[in-house]
Amino acid sequence: MSVDPAFANAGKKAGLEIWRIEKLKPILVDASKHGSFHSGDSYICLQTKAKSAGFEWNIHFWLGKETSSDEAGVAAYKTVELDDSLGGAPVQFREVEGHESNQFLALFPKGIKYLPGGVESGFKHVEKDKFEKRLLHLKGKRQVRVAQVALSSDSLNQGDVFILDNGRQIIQWNGRDSSKAERSKGLEVSKRIRDEERGGNAEIAVIEDGSDDDTAFFNEIGGKKRIKTAEEGGDDASFERSKQADVKLYRVSDASGSVKITEVASPPLNKDMLDTNDCFILDQGGAAIFAWIGKKATKQERSSAMKLATDFIAQKKYPSHTQVTKVNESGETPLFKANFAVWPEAAAGTTPQGSNRSNIARVDPNKKVDVKGMHSQAAREREAAVDDGSGKLQIWRIENFEKVAIPQAEYGQFYSGDSYILLYTYLKNSKECYIIYYWQGLKSTTDEKGASAILATKLDDELGGAPVQVRVVQNKEPEHFLRLFKGKMMVHEGGKGSGFKNAAQADSYDTDGTRLFQVRGTNEFNTRAVQVAERAASLNSNDTFVLETPKKVYIWFGKGATGDEREIAKIVAKQVAGGKEADNVSEGSEPADFWAALGGKGEYASSPRLADSAGRAPRLFQCSNSKGYFYVEEIFDFDQSDLVEDDVMLLDTYDELVLWLGSGANDKEKAEAVRTATEYITTDPAGRDKDTPINVVKQGYEPPSFTAYFGAWDADKWSNGLTYEQLKAQIGSSGPTSGAALLSSVDKSGPVTKFYTFAQLTTHPIPEDVDKAERERWLSDADFKTVFKMSREEFSKLPAWKKTDTKKKINLF
Repeated sequence: MSVDPAFANAGKKAGLEIWRIEKLKPILVDASKHGSFHSGDSYICLQTKAKSAGFEWNIHFWLGKETSSDEAGVAAYKTVELDDSLGGAPVQFREVEGHESNQFLALFPKGIKYLPGGVESGFKHVEKDKFEKRLLHLKGKRQVRVAQVALSSDSLNQGDVFILDNGRQIIQWNGRDSSKAERSKGLEVSKRIRDEERGGNAEIAVIEDGSDDDTAFFNEIGGKKRIKTAEEGGDDASFERSKQADVKLYRVSDASGSVKITEVASPPLNKDMLDTNDCFILDQGGAAIFAWIGKKATKQERSSAMKLATDFIAQKKYPSHTQVTKVNESGETPLFKANFAVWPEAAAGTTPQGSNRSNIARVDPNKKVDVKGMHSQAAREREAAVDDGSGKLQIWRIENFEKVAIPQAEYGQFYSGDSYILLYTYLKNSKECYIIYYWQGLKSTTDEKGASAILATKLDDELGGAPVQVRVVQNKEPEHFLRLFKGKMMVHEGGKGSGFKNAAQADSYDTDGTRLFQVRGTNEFNTRAVQVAERAASLNSNDTFVLETPKKVYIWFGKGATGDEREIAKIVAKQVAGGKEADNVSEGSEPADFWAALGGKGEYASSPRLADSAGRAPRLFQCSNSKGYFYVEEIFDFDQSDLVEDDVMLLDTYDELVLWLGSGANDKEKAEAVRTATEYITTDPAGRDKDTPINVVKQGYEPPSFTAYFGAWDADKWSNGLTYEQLKAQIGSSGPTSGAALLSSVDKSGPVTKFYTFAQLTTHPIPEDVDKAERERWLSDADFKTVFKMSREEFSKLPAWKKTDTKKKINLF
């Protein structure tokens, strides 16, 4: 593949290089403009880090929320080109405006700035909020198909589900006889369209066949007519059989020296059938055609795929209006994904250490973790606070996409469901300087977060571009930000309209008049109060809590609470009391009314370790093989948002090690994490007890003894608000609870010490120590050559798809 001249000197020295896609070409961005991104454009960012043996690279391609599909496609293609020019060594990340990973944000210590507009695409100009209205038909009993149909009520039938995509409004219409699978698939597709094609900026409505609120739906499709019955719409099972026969997946490859197209599969389809080294054509039998472009496909394969897909229309005598869509690997549309029975998605939610990652590196077993080095606290770079926070402060809350000033009396009061803009003015060498913070609550909507960034940029422009902009995420506030409130910052649940529940706004109390605040920090500046769930499980012995009830306020002092936490708790109590009596309560001496307000006395984090305020600080490590090899990185100043759902996290409380298993963690990560934890204990220079327990918890089933180390814990994030005890009762068991149990359940990736015959490996049940997906590893070299008709080394050189085909033919897949 030829390399774009713009990348001629890329990656040859440590630092950051950025290119913007202009007229479908990458143009180098001046370093003075790094951190500023236009919403209508696409960018490629290359981070080069010097290592002892050369360089290490990360490539992020960033897509603005209004970028054209042309520019996004070029960014993805040019990213592959840049990757190839660096020998395929970089790790690639796909970044989307407003949903950037922490790795990306860390490239810009002064924050990133979103700018409106962008350069015009070489193909077409993008008009914001202009969408092509379409009607989608979902049909099938097990494998639900999605196809675009005519915008008319003539397309409807009572046995299926239909989605009207009207841009900012998505309406799902459920036929009265539609299947549960069709309705569930409808919600999945509707959410994907909203989140992936509209950036979260769309409303979803679900209406039932025969309901009174279907006027808007039928007005958009030409009016209401007689709806066909389920029988007239066709039986799902027979439809499924006929349509599965129509859908075909083809591979486009030039491995033979010339481009050839080969049929590879029919439904049910699996994402694993797609190979990053080639291109594929998905033919929906004339309903639609997709050309899928693998990241490592050759230039000839890429250029041929779209042409071959278009040629299908004439060759197969499909209607001339048949839609042909090109999709890039990692940028697949919801309609493309809907054709696959198995399409694993990255876990939802905040994943700062691995969000939107697209890692194409192969796992290198030769790279080893320096476990001894983990005991040396890595030095953390901290940006010095510009001053003591005594300058001038102005704060606005985002309301209906405008910034609305809040009264000074409410400064320091934030809602987790809102976003805010703060302008701080201070003097430096007798000159006025500015910092613009835009603070985004964890439960703030995508629209509000976007508006805060845009309005912060507008304020920046009004001040002549002089301010420094800093994006602040709830629970990740920098020290200077906290200094502005002198330790009196409070974060309330809810958002605009819920109002503060203090004396001045007494009419905004909840119906039960009960709230619980956790007060946490290490000094008078970084201590803050965050509202948490009103139940005993929220308490922990390491902190102070303020419990407001309709009649009085309790200040609960955990045994390990610091003096600063106690003092701040008293200030918080005054703010919420509204003239009510405030009682100090020491842990272990709670009155009955205290427990009654929390729904009864229950289990909470109260281990002796938590009660020892002078004990060792807990440490958190991320364990992952996302870079192509297993590595461990320490996370500082951590909270719940730092738990990466695709990885294993190691929490060291000194008295125990806890392995947290993210829902997307793979078996090799789990096995390596157990080994690392074991070695971590034995290599501790402090002489830690070799019998220190290694415990395991699963995402969504975290006990209080674990959550206590993460500040305000959001139980709704993964467990729908249920406590650990409730979850445990629901399922009876939460899986392995110790490192040894976990290792025995996943450790099949090590060296093979015992071989089996071909018959043993193909007869159910197979031996317990054999990995079903890699049974060939348990054949002796002689048996391997007899069965595969080639040596083990020759087999290892085959492409992935060829290995799979070979294993299928001999019943080892």
